[in-house]
Amino acid sequence: MISEKIVKWAMLFDGIKEKGNNEGWEDVYFEEIDSTFQSLMESVGWRYTEPWCAYFAELIWKLAYLDHPLSIDINKLFSGSAVQTWKNFKESGFICSAVPVVGAVVIWRNYKKGVALQSGHAAIVVKVEENLLTIKTVEGNVSATSEREGDEVAMRTKTVTFERKLNGLNLLGFIHPKEIQV
Repeated sequence: MISEKIVKWAMLFDGIKEKGNNEGWEDVYFEEIDSTFQSLMESVGWRYTEPWCAYFAELIWKLAYLDHPLSIDINKLFSGSAVQTWKNFKESGFICSAVPVVGAVVIWRNYKKGVALQSGHAAIVVKVEENLLTIKTVEGNVSATSEREGDEVAMRTKTVTFERKLNGLNLLGFIHPKEIQV
């Protein structure tokens, strides 16, 4: 199942540390395979100093869908912006819903004084509790003190709530992976 592949790839990168300021990673295998290949993150569009949570989610899906025709569509749908990624997938025919599923990309949108901003956050759902109200995620660009703009890939436990906050991240929903029939 594709969801199992997504979880496997996401968990593989748990604990990767950033050098700081969105300038690359301490783990040479994450930043650059060798001198003849671009870095994994650059292969999905990330550039130095850019926030990278959405790029991380794209990388995980791209690796999970490797060697499948659907990977072409994925390249067109993901963006460096979590909010734009949500919009692209909603318009594409992928299931985007309020229901969490394992392997989904979860998207939040940032708000300031009740106004929706273009910034947000993305993560990969690796576990959903039976009550559907608690999920475990693997997230890029987080830290112990920040929901976004951090310095590592880390596992987090989140409560699924669509209650609107005037400031901070508000949940938009979950982009469900498509299973591939071979």
